[in-house]
Amino acid sequence: MTSVSTAYATIVIAARNAGKYNGATLDSLAALNDQDFRVILVNDGSTDDTVQIAEDFKAAHPAIDLVILTGPAQGVSAARNMGLAQVTSDVVIFLDADDLLATDALAGFKMALEGTDCIAALGRVLRIDEAGKPQPSPDNRELVPDSGQLYALIKKNYIVNGGALAIRTAIAKAVGGYDKSLKYGEDWEFWCRLLAMGDIVTAGGDHSLGYRQIGTGANFLAGAKPFARDIACLDRIAANTDIRKQLGWRLGLALRMRRIDIFWSGVRTKYQYGSKRSALMLSALGLLVYPDSLARPKLAVRLLKSVLR
Repeated sequence: MTSVSTAYATIVIAARNAGKYNGATLDSLAALNDQDFRVILVNDGSTDDTVQIAEDFKAAHPAIDLVILTGPAQGVSAARNMGLAQVTSDVVIFLDADDLLATDALAGFKMALEGTDCIAALGRVLRIDEAGKPQPSPDNRELVPDSGQLYALIKKNYIVNGGALAIRTAIAKAVGGYDKSLKYGEDWEFWCRLLAMGDIVTAGGDHSLGYRQIGTGANFLAGAKPFARDIACLDRIAANTDIRKQLGWRLGLALRMRRIDIFWSGVRTKYQYGSKRSALMLSALGLLVYPDSLARPKLAVRLLKSVLR
C-alpha cells in the first residue's frame, strides 16, 4: 500500500551493491538546505552492506522520512518503477546510489518550477571522479533550447543524469515510468517520452548534481559495441507514435544524430577508461562510418573538452 506523504519531493534511489558510495549519497540529502522531501530507497538485490548503510542513516537522521523497500532484483528500471509507484509528492527525483545532490538542489528545482506549467526542472550536472573530486564539466543547461526541446533531446542527451531532473510526479506516472526491457539508454528513452508531454525549465545555481564517473559503470559498458546497428532505446523512440506525430520526418534525422553522438560518447569513454590506442583507431573508423560527424563541429569541441579534462 502506498503511504501518503505531504513532502514536496520524493527522491527515489535504486541501489544494488552500492555500499561503497550510498552513504555519501544519503549524506548529501541530509545536507540539503530545503528538507521538504522524503526518500524511497529500493534495494535491488544487494549482497553487500547497502541496506545496512541505509538503516544506519535512517537511525542517525530520524527527521528524514526514509523508506527502504525490497525490490524485484530485475534491474534499475524495475526498481525505479517500484519506487515511483509509492510516490505521492508533487515532484520526483531519480537519484543514482553513487551520485550527490548539491546543497541547494531541491530549493533550486522548486524555485524553477514555481508558477510554470513545465513538466520538470533541469539543473547543471557536475562530473566528479570516483573519490568525489569535481571534474571540468560543460554546462548541460546551455544545450536546452527555448523551443523544440524534444527534438534537441533526441539529438543530444542534455539531461545527462536523472538526479539533475525534478519531474512532476503526475507526468512521470502518466508516461508509464521506465521501460524495464531496456538494458541501456532506459533513462534517455524515458526522458524523451516525458518531453513529448511538455517542456522543461532550467534551474539556476552552480550545479544541482555531482555525477560520479566510474570506469566500470553503465556508460562504460554501453560503449563496448560502438558500431552496433541495433540500439534498442533508439528503436523504441523511432516506434513511438506520439513522438512520430510530433516530429514527422525530422525524427529520422534526430535519431541519426543521436546515433552519432552515442558512437563518439563511446569513443570518449574508451579513451578515458580503456585503451587510448583503441579509441584513436575507433575515431578513424568512425569518420568513415559516420562522415556526417564532420558537419557537427560543436560535437567535436565537446568531445575534445571531455578527453582533456
